[in-house]
Amino acid sequence: MDLLRHKKAAAGRGFLDDQFLIAMPGMKDDRFARSVIYICAHSDEGAMGLIINQTQQMLFPDLLVQLGIMNEQEAIRLPAHTR
Repeated sequence: MDLLRHKKAAAGRGFLDDQFLIAMPGMKDDRFARSVIYICAHSDEGAMGLIINQTQQMLFPDLLVQLGIMNEQEAIRLPAHTR
């Protein structure tokens, strides 16, 4: 299935892949208050998004390790400015 058809099918099932969530002013959850979140993946298995308008404490290489994209030894070899 090509990417466009996959995206349309996901949207038809109520998934939010490639969408932005913008917190309403009354958001009481401090984790999401005043946030703009890009939804990277959303399916029956769960969702993953990145807050794009706030700095994060987690470093990018640590995120890659946590997601299983690379192991710690590979992350150590990344350029210093990414750590």
